[in-house]
Amino acid sequence: MLPKSEVDLYAAIRRDSLQGLSSRALQQKYDVGFLTVQKALSPA
Repeated sequence: MLPKSEVDLYAAIRRDSLQGLSSRALQQKYDVGFLTVQKALSPA
């Protein structure tokens, strides 16, 4: 099930990234673009 809000989406992307998923895998899993993944993983 996909997250309902942007905050939940970003949290899920960060969580999966810590588990070792690549940027491309995250893009495919959450049906988002490269910039969305980069924004979710940025420190600020």
